[in-house]
Amino acid sequence: MAQAVRRIRSSLERGKEILVYGDYDVDGITATVLLRRALEMLGARVRHHIPHRLEDGYGLKPAVLEQASADGVDLVVTVDCGIRDAEAVRRAAELGLDVIVTDHHLPGEDLPPAFVVLNPQLTTSGYPDRHLAGVGVAFKLAQALFQSAGKDGVVHHFLKMAAIGTIADMVPLVGENRVIVKLGLEGLAKPYNLGLQALLNGSGVGEEVDPTDIGFRIAPRINAFTRMGGGQEIVELFTARDPVVVEAIVVEMDRRNRERRAEEERILQEIREREATHPEQFSGAVVVVAGRGWHRGVLGNVAARLVQRFHKPALVVSLEGETGQGSARGVPGLHLLEILESASGFFERFGGHAQAVGCTVKPEWSTLEGIDLIRRRLDEVVRPLAEEKGLELELALDAQVDVAFWTFDRLADLEQLGPFGVGNPVPVFASLGVEPLGSPRFINGKHVKWVLPSAGDRIEAIWWGGAERCHQLATGGALDLAYTVSRNRFQGQDSILLTIRDLRS
Repeated sequence: MAQAVRRIRSSLERGKEILVYGDYDVDGITATVLLRRALEMLGARVRHHIPHRLEDGYGLKPAVLEQASADGVDLVVTVDCGIRDAEAVRRAAELGLDVIVTDHHLPGEDLPPAFVVLNPQLTTSGYPDRHLAGVGVAFKLAQALFQSAGKDGVVHHFLKMAAIGTIADMVPLVGENRVIVKLGLEGLAKPYNLGLQALLNGSGVGEEVDPTDIGFRIAPRINAFTRMGGGQEIVELFTARDPVVVEAIVVEMDRRNRERRAEEERILQEIREREATHPEQFSGAVVVVAGRGWHRGVLGNVAARLVQRFHKPALVVSLEGETGQGSARGVPGLHLLEILESASGFFERFGGHAQAVGCTVKPEWSTLEGIDLIRRRLDEVVRPLAEEKGLELELALDAQVDVAFWTFDRLADLEQLGPFGVGNPVPVFASLGVEPLGSPRFINGKHVKWVLPSAGDRIEAIWWGGAERCHQLATGGALDLAYTVSRNRFQGQDSILLTIRDLRS
């Protein structure tokens, strides 16, 4: 860190331009916005680059570095990328460019020959918290820069952006991440940034922001922009000072989010039809599916939906021309990146986390027959691991209580354990023999809502996507419920909301 700070301050003092090279996911975009703003506040000349998800793909591109060198850029600082881009970093050195790599992804065998690498995942790091997101590493660099300039007092302003990227990247919310997210969420209750205000308002987020708001309302809108072919606009959203420009970007985000959902549903419907005609493709220890013309920008979301559906790792590949672009999502207990490494001969490149990986399939395997061979190979790898670890789907319950136990005071006590997320999951409770008040209410034909007996404060229960299973239950009578608890505010009225995870008659 000390080396990185000295090198950046050297560019500042000499008036040289710095390029912040980011990534196109929420973590990478928030890291880009955060570090760019921090450098500007310190007086730096800064430009940034967000790669195009569909055209450029992930990682450092030599062509971008060559253009930066030609434009007189003195230093490149990566955020949320670079740890597996040794070749591109070597090209930068040939051009006379220094590169500071800040990343949190797992390194490969060949570390980039950068001026310095900031990555808590390195075995030589010595940093006490290995779980920082890419935006978390960028935040720590900004914090060190402000400390060196005697401006510690401005650091807390950057926690809001750091919290959004940390939650969206689904890193464990323990240790330093928990502090970043807790303080950042408090700051999001009163954002000063015009774009951030518009994004929160446009997403229907109230004054009290929680990780669920970020994960299911904010992050999907940001991701939808890049998945459907954009990205630079999000940086503009957080830097613009014209309300008209900001509003136009937020409206476009909503449009692209709707487009993203429609494309995901189209692919999932095709997969459902395939399951009906070729069930053997879904019976193994891993799900591997491919199709021509599938939108690359939504493959990760489709893979996540398949994990939810089948409770096993899933790889989704879009076959385009002679190659295949894929995205995989994993399950707890299995290290997805290591699994793909065991089948590395099928892929031109791949990288990511234990639970999320992106890959490019070699041309010779980018056919439906080749995908079938990849499925068989991954099944050979995953099956013994799953059996060895005894991975079975189960819902772990933290406590059994009576529904009437819940009051707003007790809910406030529970909230002190938050923010909840990966690594610090929201507690799951069970209440047995609950008799709802009246009949359930069906919402959009998909969801089910009940009013439950209480000792005072109004208690409601909702089962998202539970309509089909609800129709299969015995009519009337008591229910055993497994659920999480939260505070719900609708049209000025507060209620205690139980979100059903499972139930039985």
